[in-house]
Amino acid sequence: MIPSLLQLCRPWYTVPVSLTYLLTVYYARGGAMSGRWSDDAISSVALALVIAAAYVVNDIVDCDVDKINAPWRPCAAQRVSTGAAAGLAIALAVTGLTMAATCSVRFLIAVSVIGGAMFAYDLLSKRIGPAKQVMVAVLMTSYYPLAIVQASGAYGPRAASLAVFPIWLLVTAWGYELLKDLRDRMGDPPINGRPTSLQRNPEKWRRLAGTAIAAAAPILALPVAFGCKWVYAVVAAIAIVLGVAAAFVPLRRAIVLVYMECLVAAMAAGLDVMLLGV
Repeated sequence: MIPSLLQLCRPWYTVPVSLTYLLTVYYARGGAMSGRWSDDAISSVALALVIAAAYVVNDIVDCDVDKINAPWRPCAAQRVSTGAAAGLAIALAVTGLTMAATCSVRFLIAVSVIGGAMFAYDLLSKRIGPAKQVMVAVLMTSYYPLAIVQASGAYGPRAASLAVFPIWLLVTAWGYELLKDLRDRMGDPPINGRPTSLQRNPEKWRRLAGTAIAAAAPILALPVAFGCKWVYAVVAAIAIVLGVAAAFVPLRRAIVLVYMECLVAAMAAGLDVMLLGV
């Protein structure tokens, strides 16, 4: 039962996003974290819990669809009842928001808005057509402004680069969600009784997703012009290669490459501050 409940929380997404958020707070402060680690760690855990709650709700809402697309998911496989999953989602959301309230009012408000948007997405995603991928991209990019809220702004020689990263992630996340929807297209319901464009023309959308991700990848080179140094440049080059390669490999492998691209990009920014300081 416990492994299934953990699977509902999707830690392979929840943990990297919350850690990347924490790394972004560190980056926004230029590494000046004295006396702030505890508060920032709490905010990171709070974010992780709210995201996990949204993922649990997603499994509840998509239970019937997952019986086709992902029959191994806990609710679809009937290893966890929807009632138990709902109880878990409530517990995660309440705990996360309670922890967020100990950080600051502004952080609580920001996390509440993001969490509310995630729950709205869970309820509407199968009915909003192409807006679905846009909404996911915006939600995935939202940890940048959230981190700046927690950091009380962005300062230091790399601060300007925080205007670049969200542009890259917004486009990349849009393409990434397209890839995942292409993978799941056979089980997704039609919109208004008709197959979606993605279901009718998967090859076209696969090319579009790959092109967007590959075109966005070189944006990761721009932070070098906004204060990032050689450590960032070296590690980010790996992320760029991964993003470009995603346009030329099979669908499932492309999804993995983009996931790795995002992790490596976060590592590049964090290591640049950790190893070279200001």
